[in-house]
Amino acid sequence: MHDTSSKGAPSQAGAVTTAQVVDGRGLVTMLRVVAVIGCLETLVQGLLAGMLLNGDVDSIDPHGVNAYVFELVVFLQVVAAVLLWRRNRQLTWPLRATIGILVFTFTQTFLGLESSLAAHVTLGVALCGMEMGLAMRAFTLRADSPAGRA
Repeated sequence: MHDTSSKGAPSQAGAVTTAQVVDGRGLVTMLRVVAVIGCLETLVQGLLAGMLLNGDVDSIDPHGVNAYVFELVVFLQVVAAVLLWRRNRQLTWPLRATIGILVFTFTQTFLGLESSLAAHVTLGVALCGMEMGLAMRAFTLRADSPAGRA
């Protein structure tokens, strides 16, 4: 049963994202893993930022180090998305999403180094949401290849 608009077309109000079948079980797993790690990294960054804003000045160094770890994870997300796209040329959303996250991540680092606190915190919250969205959407992919293939 579908919710329909007055013209008989399916409505977006009750839309559910369905699984998209793609080739490359290992690549789908790789994207999922790095997306979940990226999501967790943003939560760690938020925790360290909160500690810093709460007066714990010793958390600035771990926050800075974790920022570079996060950049590495985001770079790995782009690699996973490129490899998945090379195998499934019609699948462009992971590549577009990860490149967008990469651009925002470098912008985030720049804002932090420039001590633009309001923009840095705001973009950090946005990155947390982007990573959550990427991780959730990565789990809508279904691989049709055997487990032994990449």
